[in-house]
Amino acid sequence: MPRQLAKALVVLTLCLLGSLSRAQTPSGGLRVKKFVAPAYPAAARENRMQGTTITELQVRADGTIGSVKVVDAAPVFHDYVEAALKQWVFDPIPQPATLRVTVKFFLDSCGKAGPHQEAPQLFGETLVQADLPETVEIRTCLKPIITNVN
Repeated sequence: MPRQLAKALVVLTLCLLGSLSRAQTPSGGLRVKKFVAPAYPAAARENRMQGTTITELQVRADGTIGSVKVVDAAPVFHDYVEAALKQWVFDPIPQPATLRVTVKFFLDSCGKAGPHQEAPQLFGETLVQADLPETVEIRTCLKPIITNVN
């Protein structure tokens, strides 16, 4: 009986250690070693489109990407997100993992001027902000359309 109890304690300890190691961070302890941001598609910029994509990555134990599955995206963003995320590389991990990544595409005037100041000319620039590895924001700067109503 003591032998069975010892085996049960070993199994229980291993299970607890395994669950603790996976629960280190929301991403399971994954750290990005190589990050590639998706480009803002020209067609989306020209048509003033914004959107959010959700993608599942299968990360191999060596940190490379096994597969990329775009779960939700407007067609104009799909290929850009898939191509960029395929290039990501993570630090090696004990076992393969699945990660869900959200990429948000925004249009922005990128340069609000203060009183008596000229706005910076960032039109055409793309700005990237990320909370890796779960969230990436891509902002492209567009010149605002100004209309006059007479």
